[in-house]
Amino acid sequence: MATVDELLEFLPGTDCGQCGGSCREFAEFLSTRELSPGDCPVLHEPDFAGFIEALQELLGPAAPGMSIDQEKCNGCGICVTMCEYHLGNCAEARLGRGPRPGDSVVFKVVNGQVVVLHQELCTRLIQAAEKCNKCGDHCPTGAITLT
Repeated sequence: MATVDELLEFLPGTDCGQCGGSCREFAEFLSTRELSPGDCPVLHEPDFAGFIEALQELLGPAAPGMSIDQEKCNGCGICVTMCEYHLGNCAEARLGRGPRPGDSVVFKVVNGQVVVLHQELCTRLIQAAEKCNKCGDHCPTGAITLT
């Protein structure tokens, strides 16, 4: 992963504010992936041709992850029971039940909404693993997004 100073080398350095801040602030947002290189309007100018691609290469591929749209989630818990990690590591899940309070789980239903507790346990994030999509594939409302 590139440092903020390395990212700054491929930014205009004008602190024009078109992105909403200074070039250093933009680089910090790039490093946390809150913004992408294409979000800098100045980098789209001919003088900076190739800079967006260089920044994307410095940043490397985005880390895989998941998010749950709380507006869509109805708390049904199907994702919890279908989760490959839960099925392999939680005896209760293998029986079709929800996890016990002490179980280490990717996500669970809390107050009628599914919340991610330990994304790092997700089978999808294991580098050599087949890309599991069971939670997203079985979500009846489409609330789960996997990247």
